[in-house]
Amino acid sequence: MLPMIKFGFGLRVLTIAWVVALLSSTAIAAPTFVLVDEFQVNRAGGPTPIFDDPFSSNTTLVGGSGAFQQASVPFTGGGVADYFVRGTIPQTIANNGQATLNVQFGIVQSQPQPFIGKIQEVGAILQTGTDPLGVHALTPSVSFTTKVLFDLSEPTTTLGTYNSTLTNRVTANSFMANQLELRVRDCAPGMGLCGTASGPTLQFVFSDHLNNTNTLIGAMTPTPADLANPQLLMVFSKPANSDAITAMVSFGTSNTLDDFVGTPMASLGTTTAATDVYTAANQFVLPGFEAFDPVAAPEAPSLLLLYSGLLGLAGLAKWRRRSQ
Repeated sequence: MLPMIKFGFGLRVLTIAWVVALLSSTAIAAPTFVLVDEFQVNRAGGPTPIFDDPFSSNTTLVGGSGAFQQASVPFTGGGVADYFVRGTIPQTIANNGQATLNVQFGIVQSQPQPFIGKIQEVGAILQTGTDPLGVHALTPSVSFTTKVLFDLSEPTTTLGTYNSTLTNRVTANSFMANQLELRVRDCAPGMGLCGTASGPTLQFVFSDHLNNTNTLIGAMTPTPADLANPQLLMVFSKPANSDAITAMVSFGTSNTLDDFVGTPMASLGTTTAATDVYTAANQFVLPGFEAFDPVAAPEAPSLLLLYSGLLGLAGLAKWRRRSQ
């Protein structure tokens, strides 16, 4: 049997210290937050994009755990343009139009290894079509370019990420397909395909969500001069009659694509047969943009501190009752 312990002023001081330490050790970083200035898709080399969203409305895309929402602009030449949305994405007319990706307004999803075990994600995927004969479909036979213009920011959580993406993960295949991400990630050495990189890093990544593998195609560490720019342009480009997709970035100024002036396009690599997003069953990709943060359980030291703090509080309450 444990001996009785008398609690006094020293315990109160110790308990306060416990609580302060507990709050410090379990503090949660601010959620990753990034503004999207414009999203554009050009298909088959046409002079006019098939889709160009400046997000210049005061509407909100509400997808919850995943739902289709109509974009504020249609496809060029007619046709309703829909996004598949996760979380909530407000839009504003400010600064020529912007969409807000705030992980705080995302949904929590669990993932198998080697992916991050649990993430909180917000994003939108444009429904260009799953039919290879569709007039907007991004298939191996046609050339296309996608552009996402972001206000340049750094993720605020370790492994926090925002990206431009191409995917054929859809409800019809239970999201068990392939995905490409051109992303900004807050890297930590040895984690999240970061290698030895630390801090904001650009990555071009292929993920196979059927076989649960992911591959780093290319990476780039931005310079302080790069990060001093207010905007970041992410581009995917593919020629006709080819599966090869190239990812490129440019740092610059202006929150519209028409006026964007930036550094020379830097390539992060091109897909190969080993990183081919297309499969025999999925001869299409859908373009979009996302942001997510890891959702982590408290670490062991934090849990120990929590239990110690609770024991201290219980002891303090008992001491007060005995004093009274």
